[in-house]
Amino acid sequence: MKMVGSWLFLLVSLQGYEAPSTPNVNCLIINLDYVNCTWSEQGSPEVNYTFFHKGSIKRNMEECTTYLQEKSYAVGCRLSYDESDRFRTLTTKLVHQNNSYVQDHNLKSMVKLYPPVNLSVEMNKDPQLNLYWNNSKNPFCIESEVRYRINSDKWKTSTPSKEQKYAVAFPLKSSRYEFQVRARVNDMCGESEFWSEWSQPIQWDFMKGNNITDISGSSMSVWKPVLSLVGTMTLFILACMLVYRERERLRLILIPIVPNPVKNLKDLLDKDTVEAWLHISEGVCFQSNFTELACPVREYSLVPQTGSVSESESNLSIPTDQSDLLSTCSSLASTFPATSENEQAGIE
Repeated sequence: MKMVGSWLFLLVSLQGYEAPSTPNVNCLIINLDYVNCTWSEQGSPEVNYTFFHKGSIKRNMEECTTYLQEKSYAVGCRLSYDESDRFRTLTTKLVHQNNSYVQDHNLKSMVKLYPPVNLSVEMNKDPQLNLYWNNSKNPFCIESEVRYRINSDKWKTSTPSKEQKYAVAFPLKSSRYEFQVRARVNDMCGESEFWSEWSQPIQWDFMKGNNITDISGSSMSVWKPVLSLVGTMTLFILACMLVYRERERLRLILIPIVPNPVKNLKDLLDKDTVEAWLHISEGVCFQSNFTELACPVREYSLVPQTGSVSESESNLSIPTDQSDLLSTCSSLASTFPATSENEQAGIE
């Protein structure tokens, strides 16, 4: 039973185990300028390999001096190129610990050129629409392929040609033409399996009567940092304005303005203000230190006077005691402080 359990455990463990795949090295001559050898076709490697190479006339392997890296792992090597290297066998070796992988490469058909440049379009009187371009290498060894479309319809592709021009006879009026070109090494110099990437498109608009190169990609690469800078500055200014506004609002909430009670009281006790409230005329003297004195009042019974005065007349007569009362109030009023001539003159 123990042996059976051990075998089952081993089988279960091996189900999730995958044997490391043998790295495959691909070498490609880029624009007849240098050679790129990469071993990341099956995915990013999990280990860092050491790369060695040698040509057919060299006896010893040489280690790579310029590694291509991806996510901190070496995924390729850049080698120098000579015209004779294309027709010789290149031997490569990858080494990791005790494991090594050796391959031979025939680079004759492994060439990829840069896309054509300097595209231009001209209209002849025939009428005929002519497209011109330049290739990055010797035109004698290069063939080109053109594709174009009308008003954003499907692309139409021409047959490869060694010339660096292409013509569209009797173009449609009121239409927009768009062109692209790609190139590769032709069979006269050892045909390559790889075409270059398509060039930047160029357009001809009959309504405008000129050709326009679509450089949206390059223009965006130029404007992108400028727009980023402008956007950052705008956000910074808006943030400063928002912080300043919030600070003012918090200052008003946390530290409210305290009114001055002394000033408000003075305003309330102002002479002119009180006179305006009470509608006092200018001829009346207003004294702030005025105090009204109480006048004593006593009630007396009426005593008829002697003589032949009738009863009705006697009722209208003023009693002696009341005359005394009036004289007393007059004497009290005379004790009030008199208004000076200067004050009276100020009031008038």
